[in-house]
Amino acid sequence: MGALKILRLLGMAIAVVAAFVAVPEAVLIMTVLGLIVGVMGDMEDSSNRVYWLVLAVALASVSGAAGPLPVIGGPISDIMGNMSTILNAVALGLILNATKERVMNG
Repeated sequence: MGALKILRLLGMAIAVVAAFVAVPEAVLIMTVLGLIVGVMGDMEDSSNRVYWLVLAVALASVSGAAGPLPVIGGPISDIMGNMSTILNAVALGLILNATKERVMNG
């Protein structure tokens, strides 16, 4: 198991735990993990970049959709909101990498 996969799993674990327990600086931790994954990720294939960018936008749009469900809606929305935070940071890392590549390659 590579470092990138471990970071992804760690991010998912923090997203779930932070939905149920108050984790100090959880947003900062999730954002830093997301940025690291976005910058470290093997995103040479542009379709892979597009997948992650579309996923980040879609998750941000629908993360609160489960809120009205009785009992389970709140935690599900919290988990999806936390995942959205991580994926938005991944998207930022991808955009920064793509911008760096464009500048360096002319």
